[in-house]
Amino acid sequence: MVDHQRLYEVKSATRANFGALWLANFEANKGKIGRHAPVTSLFEKFENIPAIAVGAGPSLDKNIRRLEALNGKAIIISVDTNLNKLERAGISPHFVMSLDPQPDIARFFYGVDTSKKILVAPTIAHPNTIDAWKGEIIFYNKFAPDIPQLTQVAKQNPETGYLIPGGSVLTVGLDLAFRMGANPIGFAGQDLSYPPDGPAYSSDTLYGDQNYEELFSQQLKEMIEDTDIFGRTVPTKKSMFITKQWMEWAFTTWKRKNRADYYNLTEGGIVIKNCEIMTMAEWATRFCCETRNIGWAIKKVLRKKRR
Repeated sequence: MVDHQRLYEVKSATRANFGALWLANFEANKGKIGRHAPVTSLFEKFENIPAIAVGAGPSLDKNIRRLEALNGKAIIISVDTNLNKLERAGISPHFVMSLDPQPDIARFFYGVDTSKKILVAPTIAHPNTIDAWKGEIIFYNKFAPDIPQLTQVAKQNPETGYLIPGGSVLTVGLDLAFRMGANPIGFAGQDLSYPPDGPAYSSDTLYGDQNYEELFSQQLKEMIEDTDIFGRTVPTKKSMFITKQWMEWAFTTWKRKNRADYYNLTEGGIVIKNCEIMTMAEWATRFCCETRNIGWAIKKVLRKKRR
């Protein structure tokens, strides 16, 4: 059950902060959107291939080395925050997800050769983000039928297709995996909470090793508490709590022609319901036994569907 009061607070703040920016970004991106493949190009093209969405939560430090074993055996979808970190660990994700419309997202790509990588970006991404990316870009509309500005954008380019955000960039990666037909679908680095005695984000990201009290010193009164997979009480934000509820709702609500099984591989965090909690090592052993040329398959699909 979603906490509707907290959901209303989060959505109201989002509309107030970003409404004008969404529209300005879309106008600036219009000429580029039509030159790249739409996200619909990927839909139902990768049925029953394992996929994993990788977030930037602090628990990723526990199992990032396990990701290397998934190269060529699973579709790897990374949030933009993680790109530098994964590259340094020898992991090249098939897709890099972006969601935030602000200009400083481009900094996540500094120092990385993106010329042979694929960014999946919203049509309302900041032009700085789009210009900083040198490789392929796949655009999507951000699905939000209750937000007039985003509805307006979607009506102007319906052929692009949409992905559903659940409050964090990783949730858009989960929706991409779902719409691609991937199965099983795992996710890691999605703590949606903060350890009381460690960094708020995975190390080697731009957020460094700061804990949540240092990063959010002005917002500590707005923090709430929830229970993690180990039964511990941990601090979280209202927006993160809504994302947790949204994910647990989506796992039982989304429908498609082939089954979808969800696995929480974070090895920490607060997402508990309607998914199986498992270590990444076990998930890889059970489901990622076949080697595939996933990169070639993606390129083949994009060549056929380029507008």
